[in-house]
Amino acid sequence: MSTLTDIGEFGLIDLIKKKFTPYGPETVVGIDDDCAVVTGREGFYTLYTCDSQVEGSHFITDLVPPYLLGQKVLSVNLSDIAAMGGTPRFALLSLVLRSNVSIRWIDTFLEGFRYKANQYAVEVIGGNLAHTEGKLIFDVTCIGEVKRNRLLLRNQARVGDLILVTGSLGDAAAGLKILLEEQKMNTAKKQYLLNRYFLPEPRVEVGRILADSKDRIALIDISDGFAQDLGHILKQSQVGAIIDPERIPLSRQLISWCSEQNCYPLDYAFSGGEDYELIFTTTPQNADELRNKIQREVGVPVTIVGEITTGSNLIFEKNEQNYEFHTQGWNHFSSF
Repeated sequence: MSTLTDIGEFGLIDLIKKKFTPYGPETVVGIDDDCAVVTGREGFYTLYTCDSQVEGSHFITDLVPPYLLGQKVLSVNLSDIAAMGGTPRFALLSLVLRSNVSIRWIDTFLEGFRYKANQYAVEVIGGNLAHTEGKLIFDVTCIGEVKRNRLLLRNQARVGDLILVTGSLGDAAAGLKILLEEQKMNTAKKQYLLNRYFLPEPRVEVGRILADSKDRIALIDISDGFAQDLGHILKQSQVGAIIDPERIPLSRQLISWCSEQNCYPLDYAFSGGEDYELIFTTTPQNADELRNKIQREVGVPVTIVGEITTGSNLIFEKNEQNYEFHTQGWNHFSSF
């Protein structure tokens, strides 16, 4: 079986070019130069985001199929574009690889990346290659755009706004725990939770609907856990929040698995990362209309889970008593 040692850097570049060309008319320069050059459009902001997936921290090579990893590496960046109400357009993919990585593994990874790129009409226009004797690293820069009067930021929450989330929470964290503890792909009974970890679906269409609504909306995606990411909205908007835990959307698969494991699904929902759902705030007058529109046009459930308040604290209300929640979630440089 051939490896990167056999084909070298430029052989790998040729493999990548074959996967992701030809380009559309707006790409002036693609993979062939030091920088990718893309024609801008009047009336739009260009969005840039980047994310690194590091072996051992974000994935375990022997446990994550390369085709699924290729999809996820791009999906986490698309989720950032969605969280601004934007449309993803272009991506740059950088690979830091060991020489003994098999060509079959890399080719399958690239196929997964290409599948996700095609799904969202994203052009892969460049990147970088580097050698390592240590951990694999996949670094993606994603470029998107949003109309200048539709940009959604974290600092738009106001007292009295409602807090809403898409989908269900905690599934991905449970899927990761299953994978780490059992060290293998699993039975169909647990496959839903595993798939939520392996294959997060960026809510790009939901972000577009929110941007097109022209309502005052604060928006963020859930990468590091519901409580921690909601905390970013609260900090940027200089407000507090009260959450009803009984309204937090939980999948029946997570509830069933936690029942078997004698654990609490809300622990995963509050502090587990990598759901890549969206949290947004809007006025009570707009909330139901947006919920119905998203559910009707995208098929993604949306749940009202709380309200923006004065102060700066995140409060959970249970049995008519309030408890301050001290934010926990994923942190790259410490465990939780």
